[in-house]
Amino acid sequence: MATHEEVKEALNKWVKTLDDKDVADEFEGFNKTMQFEFSDLNYKIKMIFENKTARLEEGFDENAEMGLEVNSDLFVGIATGEVDPMEAFMEGELKTKGDMDSLQKLDIFMDID
Repeated sequence: MATHEEVKEALNKWVKTLDDKDVADEFEGFNKTMQFEFSDLNYKIKMIFENKTARLEEGFDENAEMGLEVNSDLFVGIATGEVDPMEAFMEGELKTKGDMDSLQKLDIFMDID
């Protein structure tokens, strides 16, 4: 089982990806909240996107436009490139909620090391 710190470190890499202007430009006008739930850790954290930027906040937002429930080890594997996110999704290991177009926009984070 991954730790809270490992999960947060992986998410922080995603946030820092938006430091790249080309990546940030893809998120112009994207103002949504992505709720992450790691049930094996009893840990909830959200990534809040606001026009080309993102930040993390611990806690739960029942009104988040997008959501992902996933095992912490699997998530860290996806974030480090060791696990294929599409394969995990097809096998039912990722439980998503929200608009698929918005969720697909987050694919850009899965292509980083």
